Amino acid sequence: MSTRRTVLKSLALSSLALPAMNVFGEPAPELPNPNDPDYWKKIRDSFMLSKDKVFFNTGTVGAMPKVVVQKVAEHFQKLAADVADWDYKTDIGWISGYYPMPDIRKKIAQLINADAPSIALTDNVTSAMSYIALGLELNRGDEVLTSNQEHGGGRSSWMVREKREGIKYRETVLPKPIRSNDEVLSIIRNALAPETKVLMLSHMLTGSGAILPVKEICAEAKARGIITVLDGAQTIGQINVDVAAIGCDAYVGCFHKWMGAPPGTGFMWVRPELIKTLWTTVSSYQWNNREDEGFRFTQRGTGNYSVMIGMDAALDFHNEVGPQRVYDRIKFLGSYLRDGLRKMPKVKIFSPADEAMCAGITVYNVAGLTGARLQDEFWNRGRMRPRSQGDEFGVRHCTHIYNSEQELDKALGIVNALAG
Repeated sequence: MSTRRTVLKSLALSSLALPAMNVFGEPAPELPNPNDPDYWKKIRDSFMLSKDKVFFNTGTVGAMPKVVVQKVAEHFQKLAADVADWDYKTDIGWISGYYPMPDIRKKIAQLINADAPSIALTDNVTSAMSYIALGLELNRGDEVLTSNQEHGGGRSSWMVREKREGIKYRETVLPKPIRSNDEVLSIIRNALAPETKVLMLSHMLTGSGAILPVKEICAEAKARGIITVLDGAQTIGQINVDVAAIGCDAYVGCFHKWMGAPPGTGFMWVRPELIKTLWTTVSSYQWNNREDEGFRFTQRGTGNYSVMIGMDAALDFHNEVGPQRVYDRIKFLGSYLRDGLRKMPKVKIFSPADEAMCAGITVYNVAGLTGARLQDEFWNRGRMRPRSQGDEFGVRHCTHIYNSEQELDKALGIVNALAG
């Protein structure tokens, strides 16, 4: 397929890379030996987070490792200073949005155990979900079922299609806190109807941190011929994701939260047989490319290649630390926080009591306080930043590899004082 741009050469993300120096001219920190007793403290030093503040809101946007910031800054400088070097024979190394970027897509595929050609790069989960919601072949009266605890970026594109084309959008109610996998599976199973054509759910609920039994849910839906779409905004970089083992039809995610990439980095994976039927929403030269289906959605006009450089560096950082080591550390810290909170009688936890359904997100409140008050108390008393979840649900408190037991002890001391 011919285009005005060369799309056959391999992507070379390092083609414009400068030596690994940070914005202050210092060498980039090397990762410590895993056997080092100060391993996690040294990992914390790999991030640019200020030492006098504590960040507990990775569920909105994560902190970037120093190497990610360095790579983005270096490329911005290169683009600003040497853009005349671009001879326009290829797009490699200058702008994104036109080139298929096979190397990055391959890394994402390896991360989630998927096939790279069925992965598209997107700006975020919202855009990825919109591509699926607006691209699927659905008829008036066909139902899309979801839950009452979905993020607006996950559900809104389906609501638009209901209003515009007459498909049916319906939410089933999940409890908060969720008590067990069996409870969720029973609710979803009973909510499925003959007219249900699509089931869209979050793999991990953003408002409670509950990890849903998606493998069992997808098997139930598949037996009824229902397409399953999973929102992985909170899972990528926080827990292991294996789309082949899950058995879903589509999975969307982002890298600016738990992976530590710059904002503007997301992806969409759709099962190979299904992506062939998906209409493109943002269309450019490759809109009908049937040799590389993911490229049809990756090509969406001029984009920020500096951000792609940062995403690539974040993926490498994650892999160098070790994905399972990252997931285990996040879970350890999350459990550490929840264990401390459970000892306080005036604290109500909205995350599942079953630790198998939890990782690094904990949602809780102190009797008599609103979420906004609790968020402010954390800042005023300890320069700590979780995120308010409204009057009833308190705060969402995220633990990542740049957090420590000492920080959590201090946070628990604040909660204990407020619960007094």
